[in-house]
Amino acid sequence: LAAQVLLDPGDEALVEEPGYNGATMAIRASSGRIIPLPVDDEGMSIQLAGPKAPGARVAFVTPSHQFPLGITMSLRRRLEILTWAEQTDGWIVEDDYDSLYRYEGQPLAALQGLDTNQRVLYVGTFSKVMFPGLRLGYIVVPPDIVEAFLAMRSCIDLHPPAPAQAVMHQFITEGHFARHLRRMLNLYGERRDHFVAAAQAQLGDWLT
Repeated sequence: LAAQVLLDPGDEALVEEPGYNGATMAIRASSGRIIPLPVDDEGMSIQLAGPKAPGARVAFVTPSHQFPLGITMSLRRRLEILTWAEQTDGWIVEDDYDSLYRYEGQPLAALQGLDTNQRVLYVGTFSKVMFPGLRLGYIVVPPDIVEAFLAMRSCIDLHPPAPAQAVMHQFITEGHFARHLRRMLNLYGERRDHFVAAAQAQLGDWLT
């Protein structure tokens, strides 16, 4: 949906390398040109966009839990990409999948939360925190492009799952979702700790 609204045929779109294949497929479907930028231990560096793609105006990123490497984008890189969007009138599509499952340290603010210029589109899904069969996602877009997204969505998705949306809305407003997250964080945190301990015991010096 974001690619259809933001990209014209031939437009350059920045993506993480390696990155989420779904983003590149969406860009290709919109006849956009994919410009991969490498990911290091701080995440994708938007500074590389200038030499490689000075005309790019859209960046697709997974800053909270980079797919597939699991890197968390540093605050420095987050501020750099926000500056890029401001200076170029570019758009940032922030896929925040899996960000709610964090077991160490304090989470960094989402790009959408740091954005003061309405240049970030925030994408999320409930399938990771509820169950895989719940194919229910959401996107928070700047006010200026809400109408464009509503028009495009009506063209490609005439029948969204209204019953699932209503149930999920009630689940959230009654406080069940927050309690569910706390339980799952405790459960998966314990499983993670057991796995790490077992891996260290069995593999020892093979792990770094």
